[in-house]
Amino acid sequence: MHYLVLLYGDEATGTQPGTPEWDAEMAAYLAFGELAGEAILGGEALHESTTARTIRHDGGRVAVTDGPFAETAEVLGGYYVLDVPSLDDAIELVRHIPATWSGASEIRPVAQLLELGERPAPEGTQRYLVTIHGAETEAETPGTPEWEAGAAEHGQFGEKAGDALLGGAAVHPTSTASVVRVRDGELLVTDGPFAEGAEVVGGFYLLRGTDEDVVELASAVPVPAGGAVEVRPIMEMD
Repeated sequence: MHYLVLLYGDEATGTQPGTPEWDAEMAAYLAFGELAGEAILGGEALHESTTARTIRHDGGRVAVTDGPFAETAEVLGGYYVLDVPSLDDAIELVRHIPATWSGASEIRPVAQLLELGERPAPEGTQRYLVTIHGAETEAETPGTPEWEAGAAEHGQFGEKAGDALLGGAAVHPTSTASVVRVRDGELLVTDGPFAEGAEVVGGFYLLRGTDEDVVELASAVPVPAGGAVEVRPIMEMD
């Protein structure tokens, strides 16, 4: 099965590039990569939430604002997509992710995964994670008429995005979520999403382009009524 793992942490207490703490954390992520191996289908670290843009749809109007979707102490710092046999296997891997030791990792089963392989990387472009936020409806339940209608809209978005679209995923409702923390060596697993709220993450796209072009394209991502998307630049490690 495929699982989306969302990594949350407190930016105020996070490590900074160029410090011994940063180097140690990067070494821990490399160790996790070696441990998980081919179970990792994808994953990225994100730039600080101050670099985010939020695009909100309200009554046919589209508003773009600087900053993350929600002002919270613990914010999304990255993600993985894992391919493992079961939720228990996902939890066993996720417990070794550094973000799980100081923050928390939310595991969501993937309802539909979009893998496109390599795409052109024109000079001057950047990769961005676009997360979809909104109230949960029947459109988040696979097999319902609402899901099928939403899938058709996302198919049209994929055609519009063209080579700018690098991948994406839709996840099952938050009732299927598990949050994993490790404190003093003890594994703590709770049912439900990381943050309780009316608007939750329903999926994501990975886009490439200039900042202006990606924001414009992300404005066309289908969202629930009154929903929004958050656009965050990917932290390129090489």
